[in-house]
Amino acid sequence: MNQKDLIKRRQTAYGFLNEKQLKNALDVITKAVIETKKGDLIDNLYNTETTYKSLLRYTVEGINDPERQKIYNKIILDIFILADDVFGELMIRYGEGYYYETCRTIVYRHLNFYSIAQSFIENAKKLNLIAETCEDTKAAHLDLKRSAHELFEFILTQNSIWKTEMETITEIFAMKETPWYYQAIFTTALTIHLLQRFNIKGVEFIFKLVEKHPDLRIKQRALVGLLLLLYNHDNRIIYYPELVKKLESFKEDPDLLEIIKTIIIQLLRTHETESLVRLMTDEILPGMTKISPNLRNRLDLDNILGENFSEGKNPDWEFIFEDSPELLGKLEEFSKLQMEGSDMFMSTFRMLKQFPFFDDCDNWFLPFFYPNPIIDEILTDPKGQKRYADTLGGFAQSTVMCNSDKYSFIMSIPQMEESQKDMMGKLFISEMEIMSEVEDSDQLIDHNKLALSLSNQYIQDLYRFFKVNPRSNSIINPFSWSFDYYNKWFINLLFQDDELLKRLGDYLFEKNRFKEAGEVFDILEKRAEEAPSMQLLQKQGYCKQQQQKFEEALQFYLKADLYEHGQIWNIKKLALCYRYLKNPEKATEYYKIAENLQPDNLHTQVSIGHCLLEMKDFDEALKYYFKVEYLDPKNKKVWRPIAWCSLELGKFEQAEKYAAKSINKKPAQTDFLNMGHIKWCQGYRMEALEWYRKCVKFKGNTIKDFFDSFENDRHIFDKHNVDSADIPIMMDQLRYFLEDN
Repeated sequence: MNQKDLIKRRQTAYGFLNEKQLKNALDVITKAVIETKKGDLIDNLYNTETTYKSLLRYTVEGINDPERQKIYNKIILDIFILADDVFGELMIRYGEGYYYETCRTIVYRHLNFYSIAQSFIENAKKLNLIAETCEDTKAAHLDLKRSAHELFEFILTQNSIWKTEMETITEIFAMKETPWYYQAIFTTALTIHLLQRFNIKGVEFIFKLVEKHPDLRIKQRALVGLLLLLYNHDNRIIYYPELVKKLESFKEDPDLLEIIKTIIIQLLRTHETESLVRLMTDEILPGMTKISPNLRNRLDLDNILGENFSEGKNPDWEFIFEDSPELLGKLEEFSKLQMEGSDMFMSTFRMLKQFPFFDDCDNWFLPFFYPNPIIDEILTDPKGQKRYADTLGGFAQSTVMCNSDKYSFIMSIPQMEESQKDMMGKLFISEMEIMSEVEDSDQLIDHNKLALSLSNQYIQDLYRFFKVNPRSNSIINPFSWSFDYYNKWFINLLFQDDELLKRLGDYLFEKNRFKEAGEVFDILEKRAEEAPSMQLLQKQGYCKQQQQKFEEALQFYLKADLYEHGQIWNIKKLALCYRYLKNPEKATEYYKIAENLQPDNLHTQVSIGHCLLEMKDFDEALKYYFKVEYLDPKNKKVWRPIAWCSLELGKFEQAEKYAAKSINKKPAQTDFLNMGHIKWCQGYRMEALEWYRKCVKFKGNTIKDFFDSFENDRHIFDKHNVDSADIPIMMDQLRYFLEDN
């Protein structure tokens, strides 16, 4: 049995439960229960299935039971818990990697949570006492660090402690001697544990930290963790009335709801790097309708005006994020990009996670605090002086950089040349201090700013652990999720108006994540009590268009046109959709409307030319391409379609002139092919063969590519009275010509 198979079976069972296919779920779980060979699990399965069969029988027999739905929900919950226990048992046996190795080590060594917890409590009190007497605390810090590490791994992996040790866990978080930074890593350990395996007591404890913990740093970690857990376990939350009640209580705290909204966007922002590949413009789409095979690419029609002239989003749309915690000003632009998810430090510091410090997983989540014996040991110079002691306090408080990157930076200092250490260290730490001051001023304006900065910093710490640390590969990675919170039940419970959806939709749209944005806008349209706004319809259309769903996009643009007939942006989108839907006649009709509104708009002139080309109205197309050349004399890409239209019309001298311009400036292999056609149509066969040879020899081209393109152009020879019987002779001559050259 392997881990991959177990994960697949577990997902199948949960999938059936989410669809309320309980019989199918029980069938999957039954096979897994047998493999555990554990009597208590087998008994639980038998009792649960017996209860369910009784419910089914009574229902079919028509027996009226007002408690039926309540019993049914209880059965679903029991099956969820049974699946947790069964697959949890098997994963501990057969799972691979750090997480499951740690699970087995603790079990095999018969480690006792209570004794480890008591050791931590004693060491925490000892450190506190020594600190009060102003003695050297280094040894006490190390003792506490060791016991904190052991406690972290216990909380991370052992599900049983949440049934038997709640009192001890509560004591550790409540006692004043427990340093906040160790409470922080324990909070993370619980979060990761609950991502692996749902535990109602653990989830309730996370809720408690969010609601009542006095330290904002712990509260924000818990809140991020809670939002990840609720996302992952959304389908079962409804079966816990106590959790539903806690969620509903959040609605009484407007500040908390605002923070939740922004944390959701912060989580979405972690995908920004990956989402860059989705960028596209109106005129550059891989699935564009072809005029004829290869012709659109050959003529490079869609790049005639370059990227700056593509018709993109409606300039009338505005994106106003009143919740945005990143509005920092000029000096803060760097911090703004960081807060927006651009994660400016990720590429810099991902290679600096090889220090032994990061061998312990808990250190990836350890807040950077000062005074800190770990830092003092690293930064003490040969003379016994502590470097940067006067600035490290401000560096620790700054949230511009995440904690693990701060440790990476400090640990890289000893590897610098001696002459660079002071300069680099002071410069960097000073920059962080300046940004920290900016953060402080922002917090005076927005009292939620510090909370949001802390949550973003923590999300980046989590992101690095799951993306960089190879030991995380055995743990469920939340950053592999789509974070489609707008589809989650608990979000609808918390936010019953459309404000969050609008914010998410606009954010995703602005970031060119059109599939996700379209999903949000579709939800908004369905929820609208009145007819959707023109702007919403246009955005829906644009999202569909960017997904190449042109028929759907067309319908949204047509609806938007009813609001304000003749809005030029919408008119051109209608034309574009018709063009992609192989209806150049209708596209031309709308482009002509746009032309009347903006007579000299280059994009419109080019688009009409393209449509006329598709309609094989080469004479009219040529007029538009010449107009583009006149309006934009520096445009060299328009030469190619001018040459082609001229060839189609038999204007060989003109065709040769413009084909030569393209060849002399920046040729493509198709320019050589076109010139060959021109020469042959003029009767210059040897010159045609030479141009065809150049086409075949063009870098990246092949003989097959040539013949495929040539076959698509055979109509040219029929049109201009080239004897079709000569074509195979010319092609064989070319083959010999290529062998000789």
